[in-house]
Amino acid sequence: MILQSLFITILISIINAQYPVPIPPGGRMAVHGWLILPWDTNVTDGPIQGWFSHHVPEFWSDSPHNFQIILNGLLTPLSCFNTESTPKPIPIPYPPQDNLLRYEYTITPPPQFSLNDLLLERLTELKGVIYNGSFDTSYQRIPLALGTLTVRELTTAVYLNESKVIPSYPELRYLSYPRDMSPSADTKPFQHMYFAHEIHSVPDFDHIIHGSIDIAKCHCDINFPLLCNTKRLLQEIRTPGIEWAFPTLTNDLENRLLPPMVIKGRVTSGPVLCPITILESIHCTIGPDFNKNC
Repeated sequence: MILQSLFITILISIINAQYPVPIPPGGRMAVHGWLILPWDTNVTDGPIQGWFSHHVPEFWSDSPHNFQIILNGLLTPLSCFNTESTPKPIPIPYPPQDNLLRYEYTITPPPQFSLNDLLLERLTELKGVIYNGSFDTSYQRIPLALGTLTVRELTTAVYLNESKVIPSYPELRYLSYPRDMSPSADTKPFQHMYFAHEIHSVPDFDHIIHGSIDIAKCHCDINFPLLCNTKRLLQEIRTPGIEWAFPTLTNDLENRLLPPMVIKGRVTSGPVLCPITILESIHCTIGPDFNKNC
């Protein structure tokens, strides 16, 4: 028991070291909702695989929401009040059959829970209500179903520092997450992506969009011609959470990516440049407390 306790203590210390602030177990208690970004699937009557974006973050140092989080999760329908022998399918769009989401779909666990416990990977399952809409939509949210969100990976988890000495990025930056995570997508010429604006410095904005990339139109920086081929391009582009910079646009709300823009982006970790077609804007709120629509 002593060794087990010591192991848990060491593990928590390692995870804490990933973040610039303490994340003690049980901390950051609040109601934490999640924006649903479903993956491509051929199945429309079972669990939904997807990306889930923390809805919504905040900058304040005393806020229980001061992390930008995008996780890899599985959303499983629940029977309503034990009146259904089999849970009904969750009535949200299922790409690629539905190419656009068109609305903002969310899941909100009604009780408060500790965001720290999620960051520490002590909490991996959340039960909640699935809605069409949220507090920031122009229409009143509509309850659709009950579901269990199983957290499979914390793909992106970044502390939001409210210090005003942190400079804004000079150019617009987004993080990307493939919509099709199946092995067969590794060779597809068109890649659908969800893009999340990288929240970095006060006041900033939280913006989620859906776009597509034609791999045939991607290329490498002229200084790195030998590093690029189709396989390398796909590998680079399909890495969840990679950072894109858009050098022709300053990092301002009015320059956010909106349909029907076609804009050239550059992967900041490598020599890849691609034109990106913006297909829809899914969610947008303005910091530092992100309680107002863009």
